[in-house]
Amino acid sequence: MGRSLLAFFALTVIFLPRLLLANQSEEASFLSLQTRIQEVFRSSESSVVRVKAAREQRVENKVRRLLKMGSGFFISKEGHVLTTGLLQDADRIWVEHRNSYFLAHKVGHDPLCNLSILKISEKPKDFTFVSFSGTKEDLNVGAILIGVTCALDFKIAPTYGIMQSHEFSFGKRLFPTKMIRSSMPLGLGEIGAPVFDLNGRFVGITYAALPDLRSSFLLPARACSRIRDDLLLSGEIDYGWFGVTTNRKVNLENSFDIVIDDFVVGSPGSFSKLKKGDILKRIAGTVINGPGDLAHASFFAKPGTFVEFVVEREGNGLIIPVKVGSKPSGDTRGPALKGSNQFPDDGNRSTAPPSLPADLNKSENP
Repeated sequence: MGRSLLAFFALTVIFLPRLLLANQSEEASFLSLQTRIQEVFRSSESSVVRVKAAREQRVENKVRRLLKMGSGFFISKEGHVLTTGLLQDADRIWVEHRNSYFLAHKVGHDPLCNLSILKISEKPKDFTFVSFSGTKEDLNVGAILIGVTCALDFKIAPTYGIMQSHEFSFGKRLFPTKMIRSSMPLGLGEIGAPVFDLNGRFVGITYAALPDLRSSFLLPARACSRIRDDLLLSGEIDYGWFGVTTNRKVNLENSFDIVIDDFVVGSPGSFSKLKKGDILKRIAGTVINGPGDLAHASFFAKPGTFVEFVVEREGNGLIIPVKVGSKPSGDTRGPALKGSNQFPDDGNRSTAPPSLPADLNKSENP
């Protein structure tokens, strides 16, 4: 009995400090995460705005007032605001920043991603803007993400989740470029908000909500930067175009190859040395494992430049330069894949399936 007590006390002396240290470590980790979320929120709060747009419609001698609200954020010291899902043909656009209201006008709009840049009429005295420098190309799965959003008419507030995956499509609907799927739950008015990592670096813009999955899609920072630069320069986006259609074929390893099926007449691909039946391996450094990779490569390809297509033909690897063309006017679709559908864009919601409540619309009938 005495020996048992001595053994018990010995084990207590050995392991109790370790348990206490472990609990203290867990508490310290929790407090550290809490502190970082608070710090990222405080440093970015003054860059976030609530965007509202209104339009009047006359139907059968009755005036119907449409109001749409969402989130946005400053991207320059001149007062430019990036947002998504802006009301089409709005009569009036304004932003709310720290209980002040500022009229705004549209500088440019990207119909493919449904992003808009606004310019406010008068700059607030105490605003900051989101810097796109230092953004990471690819996040690791499990990375903690912090969004700063304007839900409905509530105060600006943080939300957080983790990075779950990179996705090129939702079902059979192809995204214009690679998206980030996160576990951040997004509600009404929270689309168009900036998202940061724990270091405060800009990760992307909230793009669409998946309420049934308690998940959401983010348009990555690199894509935002691509859109921002073109819209500020010319007010519109000049996207790259290859004019290549593809099919998936099962290979000897029981996986899929992306094979060139045809070329659009008069397209850059039709004038190149690419051939039907070529297996796509890489385009401008992007590994082609599926149709989404092709869309991603064309999204960042600059018209007028040459990109390298790495293909396999009859067992041989070839590098074929292709001059990038401009996406035909009015074509807001991604690269063609037989049997695929594109996201419809009704001009009122972010480019996402109709079942995703990506933003807030209000209809008022006096």
